[in-house]
Amino acid sequence: MRLSGFASGMDINQMVSDLMQAERQPLQKMQQDQQELILKMGEYREVNRAFMDFRNNAFDGVMRRANMDSKQVSSSNESLVSGTASAGATNGTYTISDVTQLATAAYNFSGESIVEDGAEFDPNDSLIGQEDAFGGNFDLNEDGEIEFSMTTYDENGEEVTETFTFDDEASLNDILDSLNRSELGVQAYYDTQSGRVSLSRTETGVFNEEGPELNFEGSSFLTDTLHLNEENEVDAQNAQFTLNGLSDMERRSNQFEIDGLNISLNNTFDTPVTLEVSNNTEDIFDTVMEFVDEYNELIEMVDGKVSEEYHRDYAPLTDEQRREMSEHEIELWEERANSGLVRNDRLLTGALDQMRQDFYGTVDSGDPNQTFELITELGITTSEVYQDRGRLVVDEDKLRSAIEEDPESVYQMFAADGDEYEEQGIARRIRDTLSGQIDMISERAGRSEMASNQQFSIGREIDQAQDRITNFERRMQQVEQRYWAQFTAMEQAMAEANAQAEQLMSLGGGMGGGQMM
Repeated sequence: MRLSGFASGMDINQMVSDLMQAERQPLQKMQQDQQELILKMGEYREVNRAFMDFRNNAFDGVMRRANMDSKQVSSSNESLVSGTASAGATNGTYTISDVTQLATAAYNFSGESIVEDGAEFDPNDSLIGQEDAFGGNFDLNEDGEIEFSMTTYDENGEEVTETFTFDDEASLNDILDSLNRSELGVQAYYDTQSGRVSLSRTETGVFNEEGPELNFEGSSFLTDTLHLNEENEVDAQNAQFTLNGLSDMERRSNQFEIDGLNISLNNTFDTPVTLEVSNNTEDIFDTVMEFVDEYNELIEMVDGKVSEEYHRDYAPLTDEQRREMSEHEIELWEERANSGLVRNDRLLTGALDQMRQDFYGTVDSGDPNQTFELITELGITTSEVYQDRGRLVVDEDKLRSAIEEDPESVYQMFAADGDEYEEQGIARRIRDTLSGQIDMISERAGRSEMASNQQFSIGREIDQAQDRITNFERRMQQVEQRYWAQFTAMEQAMAEANAQAEQLMSLGGGMGGGQMM
């Protein structure tokens, strides 16, 4: 039982509240310290995500040969021959002439309408249910189903055979869709205007040197019902051409690859057409510039955090403090409270120092013909302005000139993969540096996928702070109970004293009345 001022007339609730507010002053500092740890963890993780993004982008950028050995192809006549080149293509001129034929696919078609004159037919309705439209011309199996087989040929000339079975609910379009989805490599459709079916190989070129590409032998549904007969087949043909003087060359497709050069034959012709393969300087330049820009953004972001001013007088706000402030006041306060949490942090400053060292060390790729050994030889240097915090500056003309002179050496400057540090390219060194830093930061601040705070040091500190807060709050409950017990005892004592006084006054009043009589 809590007695609240009935005997004393005091506001006990307010007194206990004021006393507990004073007692809880250390709790506010504990909560702010814990919140600062959480904010600091967020700062570390933000930097770690930036490290991981840069590390991954470097692998997909300057360390990928396809980006740094980019080729371009120019044709003397794009309407006849066009091309693209992979990174492994050899620079030079390719001459194509005497394209006597283009590659085509084999196809077959119904020699006549599959539907009898005057009959109504819906290709989306049951085929067996419309057998009258075909003059009853169905050869069903013993289960009353349409069954047939078909054979095509793979790239090795081996037979590819599939057997199809359809019940009485299947429509013509269902059957043709099954053919299209099969492993036969065919495309079939029904033309409602002519009442005929067309069937073709999806790939151009000759796959069966000894006979038809589409074999319906023993399948009466295809031959008798759909009228797809061998004599209707139009043969496939390979592309035939001359390349750099080599005559009578053949390919199954009009798009093919030779020595890393992807050639597309667009028409037949007999006059020579040249394809010129050369380095794509602009693509390589753009890849290097993207790497430089991302590096500058990274160091600017990290250096900004380690140089940020720390405001000691602006601790993180507690929930109680937030309730007493306006949104604008909260925003201004938090801007300072979140500032400088990793100021001069050794993990982060160490990463910046190591990356700068990685950039300016000599690279020895092991190639005796290596043209460049220092990044400065590519026109990439550090800004002389102190406020730029080591930002890279590029002499674009010098970089383009280096790429044109020796693109392989430029690639090795970034991606060389030797065993020793000096034998590794700049991007590879930085990736290794960042991988080590990412692991160390993760040990300090954890990663979002970690299930427990006990897996990283700040997490353990956060848990320890929470334990202190919990224990302190438990003690505060005991203190509050003690205050209430003391005030309740006081109220009870005062109530008893008042009761005794009233009794004495009552007795005194009774005695005085008797004497008067």
